[in-house]
Amino acid sequence: MAGIGFELKKLFNGRTASSYLKAYSYSAVITAGPFALMTGMVLAIQLMFVLFGVSEEESRLYTASIIYPFVFSHILSSGFVMVITRYLADLLYSGDHREVTASLFGILAFTSLIGSLAAICFFWNKPLDFFVKLLTYLVFMQMLAIWLQGVYLTAVKNYRGLFQSYICGVLVSILLSFFVLYTGCLPPVPGVLLAMNIGIACIVTLFFVHIIRYFGYHAQGLNFSFLPYFEKHPCLFFIAFFYALALYLPNIIIWQGPMGVRIADTYVYAPVYDVVTFYAFLSILPVMMMFVVSTELHFYEKYAVYFKYITQKGNFRDIEDAKQDVLHTLWVELRNIAEFQLVFSLIFLALGNYFLTLLGLSSEAVNIYIMIVLGAFFLGIVQVMYTMLLYFEDQKGVLWIVGTLLTAVLVFGIIGFFLGEKSYGFTFFLATALAFLAAYFRMAYFCRRIDYFIFCSRPVFYLESKGIFTKLSKWFAGRAAAGEKE
Repeated sequence: MAGIGFELKKLFNGRTASSYLKAYSYSAVITAGPFALMTGMVLAIQLMFVLFGVSEEESRLYTASIIYPFVFSHILSSGFVMVITRYLADLLYSGDHREVTASLFGILAFTSLIGSLAAICFFWNKPLDFFVKLLTYLVFMQMLAIWLQGVYLTAVKNYRGLFQSYICGVLVSILLSFFVLYTGCLPPVPGVLLAMNIGIACIVTLFFVHIIRYFGYHAQGLNFSFLPYFEKHPCLFFIAFFYALALYLPNIIIWQGPMGVRIADTYVYAPVYDVVTFYAFLSILPVMMMFVVSTELHFYEKYAVYFKYITQKGNFRDIEDAKQDVLHTLWVELRNIAEFQLVFSLIFLALGNYFLTLLGLSSEAVNIYIMIVLGAFFLGIVQVMYTMLLYFEDQKGVLWIVGTLLTAVLVFGIIGFFLGEKSYGFTFFLATALAFLAAYFRMAYFCRRIDYFIFCSRPVFYLESKGIFTKLSKWFAGRAAAGEKE
C-alpha cells in the first residue's frame, strides 16, 4: 500500500485538476473498480436473461452459481492474502524480486488444492448437472486466483493496465453471453457460465502478464518460501479469515431461515436479504477510496518519519516529536474518514429508501437495508482502524477486535434467526457497533502505551521457526535444488 501512496502523492503534488482527478481515479480502480466491474457484468447478464425470456428458475441457478464462488473464494483466500501480503512486503523492502513470481505460483497451488477439496466435498452427491458443477468450480478457482493476484498487482502500479484487463474480461463475458443467449447454441445457464469463465480467464491471464512483465520470472525462485510466514505471523491469517467470515456469516445464517430459497437441491440463498445487503455494502466503498488517498498520503508520511528516527539514530526529542505528530495525524485522519463516510451513509439511506421501493422491495426489506447501511458505517471504520494498528504490528490487538466482530455477528445472528425477520439487519448493526467500540478502545489503549508496544513488546532475540510449514518449505527447497543438479 505504501507504493500506491507514493504514486498518488506524485499526482497530488501536481496540484492541478487533472492530477487530482487521476489520483482519485486510481484509488477508485484499486478499491472499487474490480468489485464494480464484476458486479456490472453479473447484472448485465441477468438483464439479458430477462430480455431473452430465460425462466426464473434458471436465472436463480445462474445467480447462485456466481454468488457461491464469489463468497467462498473470498473467505477461503482471505487469510492467505494477508500472509502473502506480508511476505511480499518483506521481499520488496529487501529488494529481492527473485522469489516474487515464484511465490505467486506456489500460493496458487496451495490454495487451489484446498479449494478443490472444498468444492469436491460441496458438490459430492449433489443432483446438479455435472457440466454446471464443472463450470462453477472453474469460476471458483479463477476467483481464488484473482484475489491472490490482487496482492501482487498493488506493487505493479500499472493502474491503467489493471483497469483495461478488467474491462477486457467483462466485455468478453458479456458479448459471449449475448451470443449464447441469442443463438441458443447452448442451454442458458451452462452457456453463460462458460462465457463468464472465458472472460474471467482473460482477466487472470492479463494479470499474469502484468506481474511477470514487472517482476520477471526466475527459474531458481522458490515457490514455497512463503510457508514459514504462517508460523511467523499466524495472527495475520486469522485476522483476515475471521473478518471475511464475519462479512458473510449473517447471510449464511439467514439462508437457513424462512427467507432462504433452495435452488436445484444444491444451493441455498436468500434473494431479498442478499440484494439489500449488496446495495448496503456499496455505501462503504467511498471510505475505502478515502483511506487509500488520505491515510496513505498523510498518515504514512508521519509514520515513516517516526520509524526513521527510531532506526536511524534520531535523538530523544526527535523521536518524541515524531511520535506526537504521528498520533495526532492518526486521530485526525480517522475523524476525517468517519465524517466522510457518515455523509455517504446518509446519502445511501436517502437514496435506498426511495429507489428500493421503486424496485418492488417491501417495507421490511427497506428497513433491513437501513440497518445494514448503519452497520456498514461502523464496519468501514473498524476496517480502517485495524489496518492502522497493523502498521504498528499490533496483530494480537487486531485479532481481538476481529474476534469480537465475528463472535458478535455469530451470537446476534443466531438470536436474530430465532426472533424472526423483523430483527434481520438490526442484529448486524448491533454486532458492528460492538466491534467499533472494541476497535476504538484498543486504538486508544495502544496510543496511550505506544512506547511500550514499539520498544518493549517485541522479542529480544530472533527465534527461527521450526514448525511444520518451515520444514515443508525446506523440503520443497531441497527438492528444487536436487532438480537443478540433475
